[in-house]
Amino acid sequence: MDRQISPHRNPLRIVLVAFACDPTRGSEPAIGWGWAEALASRGHTVEILTHSADGNLGAIERRMGELGPVGERIRPHVIALPPTPAWTRLLPPPLRDMAAEVGRYDAWQHRALAHARGHGLDEADVVHHVSYGSLQGGSALRRLGPPLVFGPVGGGQIAPHSHRRYLGAAYWQEALRTLVWARLLSRRPACRLTVREAAVVLATNRDTLRLARRLSRTEARLMLADGIQESLIREPAEDQGERAGRPPTVLWVGRLHPRKTPDLALRALAHLRSQVPQARLVVIGDGPLRPALEQLALRLGVSEAVDFRGRLPREEVFAACDDADVFVMTSLRDSSSTQTLEAWARGLPVVHLGHHGISDFSAPGGAVSVPLGDPGDLPQRLAWALGGVLGSRQARQGMARAAVEWARKHTYAAKADAAEQLYRTALAGGGARTARRTGGRRTAPGAPGKAAVSAQPRPAE
Repeated sequence: MDRQISPHRNPLRIVLVAFACDPTRGSEPAIGWGWAEALASRGHTVEILTHSADGNLGAIERRMGELGPVGERIRPHVIALPPTPAWTRLLPPPLRDMAAEVGRYDAWQHRALAHARGHGLDEADVVHHVSYGSLQGGSALRRLGPPLVFGPVGGGQIAPHSHRRYLGAAYWQEALRTLVWARLLSRRPACRLTVREAAVVLATNRDTLRLARRLSRTEARLMLADGIQESLIREPAEDQGERAGRPPTVLWVGRLHPRKTPDLALRALAHLRSQVPQARLVVIGDGPLRPALEQLALRLGVSEAVDFRGRLPREEVFAACDDADVFVMTSLRDSSSTQTLEAWARGLPVVHLGHHGISDFSAPGGAVSVPLGDPGDLPQRLAWALGGVLGSRQARQGMARAAVEWARKHTYAAKADAAEQLYRTALAGGGARTARRTGGRRTAPGAPGKAAVSAQPRPAE
């Protein structure tokens, strides 16, 4: 018989592929952990396949202890990251870096598959791949046996050629990334077979959704990759007026990297101060562009109004959201945006560029989307949008309420509820699919295979 779930909710044993996983960090590490905690909170046993990075293992252990019985249902499996393949050293940079990243990740996935088989995880009920969050990376765990839910992933989005002036010298690296990553890697078997054999593919933006549908007839749907913990949502105060002694504040958060185009925020601030002379910009994050950005602030005459705070712990980022009036998102290439969801969760209005995942999942009433349009006047148009938010206390109050309402729809609890529905569908119809691919064997549709086991969870070996 095929795997099935009874009409009432039974606990499952879920293999969560979370290459990046850390409860104390944002972006992809936060996504990996968010899924694990939410699914365990609903009674499921979660077997996390991850690797060690930046002290994440200690953070995971501490959080598991804080969760009590819920933490006992989370079982981390640490797979060491392989060394960089020697052949990549023969390539010129930046192609060398891309090849090294892909080579190490592919090798890690095969290690993870061998580990999973050796530890009885092929007897789990479902595999859910959430990180590495790229369609092109594929998932070697498709070969483990249980039905695969792949995503949410990005990878189909590219930086717009029309706005290459804001990428500067990094434009050619972006063009190479578009050719290699978005075009060529999507043709390799690891990607195509994953999309074809998955029970469902979840894409975090429409660009990736279109790519997934071109690669296979497997069901593909949109789902925001980012999520928020319910405890981090803050109800907006009734009075969103300026606090005594604090100037109108714009917040930018992210890595100071060319594709994030933080210089757009500085240029927008220079225009904004002609409308709101006291406006200031707080920049949280670090990266290779920081010295150039500090010099740009001097040339624009806004250095006194820009506060570069570097990389901060998440708690301090949330505190900065609480102390700001509006958040600005300027990235020219991003699958979606954890930072904007966190801003919405704190009741902070967002001004963002109208493309990629941020546009697909923009908070209705809680955001202003600025079309890419003419690159020449983009900073001015961003400034107008920011000025419109800063200029009306009543508008900010309404946007704050809408922002929080939107964030509640994207908590990890809500995402886990949606995932359970996907698991039910996969388990009800995935037995034959799983049997056909188990161990590389091909059998007739409906023939019994490794998938023909009970959906009841089994203890870890």
